[in-house]
Amino acid sequence: MKPRIVTKKNVFVLLFAAWVIIWIAFTARELFLKNNLGDYKMLMSRSLEGKKSYVTGDRLYEFLTFCNNKLPVGADYMWSKTNKEDIGMRRATYYLYPHLEREGADFMLVYEEPNFTKTDYAVLAKLDESRYILVRKGKK
Repeated sequence: MKPRIVTKKNVFVLLFAAWVIIWIAFTARELFLKNNLGDYKMLMSRSLEGKKSYVTGDRLYEFLTFCNNKLPVGADYMWSKTNKEDIGMRRATYYLYPHLEREGADFMLVYEEPNFTKTDYAVLAKLDESRYILVRKGKK
């Protein structure tokens, strides 16, 4: 019997097989054990805008689209919400680009806070009673 010689080709085949097995295991875990199959089916049937809306949340995505249309080009903004760790607020940063978030900005985005007021700001544009944009007075 001839001894088996380890060749680069044999090592490559083994590594590739191991990679395929690991990939299948991670995919199965993601789809079935974490119950994400419904999300993937939903995303496959939507347009790009629909996917963004689904991932962000319909109400927040509608507000972000509204803000992108109403804010002047290159305007900085800040949120009225104080919870910066909220996943929705982190996603909003991506969708509002190239507008940048910073403290003391001239525009304040009010999301899900009905009757929010600040004395040095006035309403610039309103989507509804709990989602609107404020502008620093004297900046219109």
